[in-house]
Amino acid sequence: MRIDPLVFHAKFPECCRPDQCRNRCCRFGVWTDAGEVKIILANRDLFFPYVRPEVADPALWFGRTEEDRDFPSGMAVETRVIGGACSFLHPDHGCALQKGAIEAGIHEWRFKPRFCVMFPLVLSEGTLTVDEEMKSLWCMKEKNRTHPITEAVRKEVQFLFGQEMAQVLTRQLLAR
Repeated sequence: MRIDPLVFHAKFPECCRPDQCRNRCCRFGVWTDAGEVKIILANRDLFFPYVRPEVADPALWFGRTEEDRDFPSGMAVETRVIGGACSFLHPDHGCALQKGAIEAGIHEWRFKPRFCVMFPLVLSEGTLTVDEEMKSLWCMKEKNRTHPITEAVRKEVQFLFGQEMAQVLTRQLLAR
């Protein structure tokens, strides 16, 4: 995996602030790996208490599938947007996948699609870069971008890519 130099210069708020943005990034749905879909569906009972009534049927959760080499399985599956939001967004508590994991005593990101966890970073054509397409979000507005992204999402990078990648990002940031 290559790292876009933009990653070392870009800023982000200290951390995600759903209280400021009201989970706006979750309104659009996300692409998830086909392997993640299988794991989510296999654990669906954990999420039923937290999904909105209009998406209580797991057959509604996912949409089309496309080939994409940036996904571990090579296949990307969209989460459907229903009622103006990702099928897993619940306005009272955010992500049903994250809430279900926490309530079950499992790591909060165990079932959450990796592209949700890594935002505002994105993997594009084998390169880790910054998702600059979401400029309308609270966290992506220039005035709110106060901390280096590599600091703000260090835990997320470590969770997704391991300690070594987190150290690479940290070393690069300190070298600047």
